[in-house]
Amino acid sequence: MEHFEHVGLRGFYRPVARVTLDRGIEMIGTAVRSAREMGLTDLMVNVTGLTGYTIDGVFSRYAYATMLAQNAGSKLRVVSVFPSEIIDPTKIGVLMAQNRGVETNVFASEAEALTWLDARIAAGRIRATR
Repeated sequence: MEHFEHVGLRGFYRPVARVTLDRGIEMIGTAVRSAREMGLTDLMVNVTGLTGYTIDGVFSRYAYATMLAQNAGSKLRVVSVFPSEIIDPTKIGVLMAQNRGVETNVFASEAEALTWLDARIAAGRIRATR
């Protein structure tokens, strides 16, 4: 898959294209589903290379959250990197996806996203050793 890379059990999807919102969500859904089918545990989706779409509030966030729930399930942690001006301060889309069983979050930088993923792994190891 173009713009998809995997290292160990972690995938990275960094698409670059001019898309509609629906097409962007479809592309990301394919990457999420592929990561799950490959048996990866983590996926970072960086959409800062996507242009042309508009976010129309809660409905756009709901569509993204629903796509994550349908394609990631409960086995794949997905962290998204969006331009900061697109991230809702309340992270309502994250909450909607989490309510559907997806372990997810959203950040404005890859560094923050990777820190979150690494913290999730560390927390899992601590629980497993107790």
